[in-house]
Amino acid sequence: MVLTGRVAVVTGGGSALADGLAAGLRAAGASVGVVDGRRLRSRDDAEAAFAEISTGAGAPIDALIHAFVDPAAMVPGPFADVDPSAFEAAWEGTMQAALFALQAAFGQMRGRGGRILVVTPTSSMSGEPGLVAATMAIEGLRLLAKSAARQWGADGITVNCLAPAPEVAFGDAVAGAAVSLAPPALGRPGDPEVDLGPVAAWLVGPDSGFVTGVTVCADGGTWMAP
Repeated sequence: MVLTGRVAVVTGGGSALADGLAAGLRAAGASVGVVDGRRLRSRDDAEAAFAEISTGAGAPIDALIHAFVDPAAMVPGPFADVDPSAFEAAWEGTMQAALFALQAAFGQMRGRGGRILVVTPTSSMSGEPGLVAATMAIEGLRLLAKSAARQWGADGITVNCLAPAPEVAFGDAVAGAAVSLAPPALGRPGDPEVDLGPVAAWLVGPDSGFVTGVTVCADGGTWMAP
């Protein structure tokens, strides 16, 4: 129960990944609020959603797990046929939601410290056939997280990335096995609650205070990327 007494927000509510991560944090003792991606369309919307969770918990937010990718980015299609307007919408929807979520979290953590974890599937490091917008946006999220880690370290806020297998994040929209160099060393891509939840709980818990700006692969040992 490493998160007992802590308040956490998980974005991307309604997806198996986000809901599983939220369940994993609750199992670790946290009070968890889940935010739908539609509430991240502006900074004001994100701050209002986070304030509701904080008020309900009776304490400011200690941790954010951002697990939202705009659904428009997860529509598969041939690289050669990518429509520029659809690409821009998918990219902007994903990046802006992350920006607003991190800004809203910072508003509650500033002067107190806190933990931010951005979920960035390994697709950004390996590439993913048919999901150009998603893979580029996810790599953009990793860069955003690194920049935030450098700027907010002085405030006692750590920012890291958790990289699950594409199958866990995107489900039927990907064919992860087709681009993997090898099957998972542990025999499965992972369950969001049982396998990823404890890793996320540690990264947003009290014992990870000297870890920031890193990407932790938790894909069962498929890519084994640093």
